[in-house]
Amino acid sequence: MTKPRNDLRKGVTDPVVLMISRRQVEQQDLASVLDALKLFTATREDAWRYRGQMSLVVDGYNHDPRDLVDIPGVRSLLKRLGAEWPYWGFFFNQVDDSIKILGSCCCGVEFPGGGAAVIDGALLPGFLNHAFAGMNALFDKHGFPESELEAMSLGLVDLLMPQGQ
Repeated sequence: MTKPRNDLRKGVTDPVVLMISRRQVEQQDLASVLDALKLFTATREDAWRYRGQMSLVVDGYNHDPRDLVDIPGVRSLLKRLGAEWPYWGFFFNQVDDSIKILGSCCCGVEFPGGGAAVIDGALLPGFLNHAFAGMNALFDKHGFPESELEAMSLGLVDLLMPQGQ
């Protein structure tokens, strides 16, 4: 008998889009992105309502033939976002590629093109631990159920470190 897999990718019910503009990328304007994100952690109700509902979108590159991870400015801004906003593991959904794009930008060391990223396995545990610290901080601050923290954490691990790796 196989162990049931924890899967928080049951679907997004109240989608939220974290829209980062080309202007923000070109100006490396992380401050305005972080300012917009403050709304989600301000109250217990908002944090709980939008847990696992956020999609990361970088706009303005629709006609660029490169994938987002192939654009140095996008990688730079998202790497800084991952470092400075530890709550992405709580808010980003596990349905689309938001977490994988962020992870590629934060843990990638080579970007050969076509959206591929060579991930430094030594960076991945720190990336996950940063997410766990952010999740723990929100759960502690707002008194969310411990069972949800465990489910979210296991879902994140399953997403970034699939079975057999």
